[in-house]
Amino acid sequence: MRHSGFVVGAVGGAIAVAAVGAGFTHVFAAKDLQHTTLDLVRTGLYVTVDGHPAVHHTILESRIEGWYHPLPWVGRKIHDVSCPTHLPAVVGARETCTARSDGGRIEIPVSVVEVEGKPTEPTVFWKFAR
Repeated sequence: MRHSGFVVGAVGGAIAVAAVGAGFTHVFAAKDLQHTTLDLVRTGLYVTVDGHPAVHHTILESRIEGWYHPLPWVGRKIHDVSCPTHLPAVVGARETCTARSDGGRIEIPVSVVEVEGKPTEPTVFWKFAR
């Protein structure tokens, strides 16, 4: 009987650890949704695409590289992220960035989910896929 109590405790502990791990994974995976406020007056990274303010490609590259692999079980390790164009501040705008991982190139789709705020200083909510 003493061993069965140990087994129940061990299984309960394993379930608790798995639940905490799942919680951390959910929090870090939610960070795929990025937001960038475009200051059209002061920033040197101000760009437009088809007359719309846009998120500069260097911002996309650095955020993707920083958040793509926050935990070992979420995504792959990547480096040398490259986004060919700036991302227009228009809901539904898409682009595909690339990165190196395990000796090969991978594609990372990026899209604008929401744009809010003043047209002169919009906040762009964008996400990338793993």
